Amino acid sequence: MHCRFQWNFSIIIFLVFSFFLIFPVFAQAQNPSSISPVDKKETTGGVDFTEADKEAISKLFRMSPEELEALGKKLEEALTLYYDRKFGQALPIFKEIANQVETMDIMFWLGTSAMKVGEIQLAIQKFKKMLDIDPKLHRARLELAVAYFTTGKYDEARRELETVKAAAPPEAVQKNIDQLLATIEERTKKVSWNLRFSEGLMWDDNVNGGPSDRDLAVIGGTLTLDNESVKLRDEASVTSFSGNVLYDTKKWGLMWNTTADIYYKNYFEYSKFNFASVDVTTGPWWTSRQDVAKVPVGYTEKRYGSDHLSNTFHIDPSYEHFFSQYFSLRGRFSYSKENYYFESNSDLNNVTRSYEIVPSIYLFNRQHIIALTSGYTNNDADARRYTYTAPYFGASYFMRFPTKTECFAKYQWTEKSYKDPPLLYSDERVDRQHSVTAVLSQEFYKYFFASYTFNYTKNDSNAGLYEFNQKTHTINVGCKF
Repeated sequence: MHCRFQWNFSIIIFLVFSFFLIFPVFAQAQNPSSISPVDKKETTGGVDFTEADKEAISKLFRMSPEELEALGKKLEEALTLYYDRKFGQALPIFKEIANQVETMDIMFWLGTSAMKVGEIQLAIQKFKKMLDIDPKLHRARLELAVAYFTTGKYDEARRELETVKAAAPPEAVQKNIDQLLATIEERTKKVSWNLRFSEGLMWDDNVNGGPSDRDLAVIGGTLTLDNESVKLRDEASVTSFSGNVLYDTKKWGLMWNTTADIYYKNYFEYSKFNFASVDVTTGPWWTSRQDVAKVPVGYTEKRYGSDHLSNTFHIDPSYEHFFSQYFSLRGRFSYSKENYYFESNSDLNNVTRSYEIVPSIYLFNRQHIIALTSGYTNNDADARRYTYTAPYFGASYFMRFPTKTECFAKYQWTEKSYKDPPLLYSDERVDRQHSVTAVLSQEFYKYFFASYTFNYTKNDSNAGLYEFNQKTHTINVGCKF
């Protein structure tokens, strides 16, 4: 009598255990949150779990009632943790169960848990094993594709997704497959490019950076400035163009980036203060999961009025490390050598070196970025009166709205200490400059944008000729591709 009761009890344990092992669709239907974001609807296809699990079921028949009961309790605990999304705690229990008896469902739960906690290779192993048993198990194939995608094996991920796509899955699954294929296509492109063009109108209350006062105290008396040397107001058209081509080698995170920037400011009345610059830069980038290193080398041509002003060779290496998704630290060194075309400006020829550190904070999925800047510039000109050192400090804030509206604000303080007094002055020149920039930009119709930019500069100098303040307001409309 005791033996009959014991045998019936073991059958009950076996049936309960097998129910959870053989019918995963029922369990997932009760816990929709367990389904992968790639696969919003069940796409297992017609799978004969009983046939696939024949070996596992035979192991269950050979177990004692005590072993079955212990196994059932482990499975119940693992599934409770799994559906509570506590994958790190569920994974070792699933591993322990799989060492005793591994059904298709145990493989799936184990593989999914492994992927959630970053054990991607284990997940790939389990999903591939399921597909070796039954190639029509599209749910496992989709999870395998996601695992390949996570490790950067885009060709393998694309192959698995195309296999599921060919099986005509439900519309929701098809849509998610297409989105992931589009992402893979974007990431595997070796060459990518973008262009940006804008035309704007600027209101400038100090086009020449002149002082407000006409009469200035200098050595030996008073200097009276002519009309075009004091503060002048004017409007200007502003044209800008920028583009870049990025070549991704797909090896060791190495890329090559080339940029071109053109800027032209044309004053309506005082054309002698027109300004234009053309800059071309090229150089390698190196990126990893937490690091970005850039070594751009460039050449710049400048025009002032109707004449060539100067040419500049520059190199601007930088390195940024992301300590987390919320914080990074960037260091940058800049070297430039500028030569002026006219002999009368030869005293301005210079070599400039700048050092900069920028910690940045990223909040709410990078919709808000706060950055602090600390730097030091050494400008070594041919004439000592144009040679200076300049520490500077700044803070900026960037905000992006879901409406594709962007806001940017920046403040910077700079102190320039010159080596010799300027002409007409006896003391070495010291300029303390405050600058504020604010930009509001709105994207519309996908390829178009409009922006408003405000700039304010106040330069306090112990040499009155160089003391000025300037405000500009600029409205731009442009397109980007």
